[in-house]
Amino acid sequence: MTSDELKDLIDSIKVEANYDHKAGNTTTTYKLPEEALNEEVIEALEANFEHYKSCTVTGNTLTLEHPDVDD
Repeated sequence: MTSDELKDLIDSIKVEANYDHKAGNTTTTYKLPEEALNEEVIEALEANFEHYKSCTVTGNTLTLEHPDVDD
């Protein structure tokens, strides 16, 4: 996965997480593409979403637990 592809993936996840948050959901699940299923990309995702309560990858699914936010 190139750095541009990683950036696009992170941007897509952020959009999905934002929609979920606005809908009142406390978690976001995102199906990762096959090329993202390696340690380097997963570490980059975890670092990028470290401000979430949790960021886990199980199989090919990324799960983000949204932080508590005062609206």
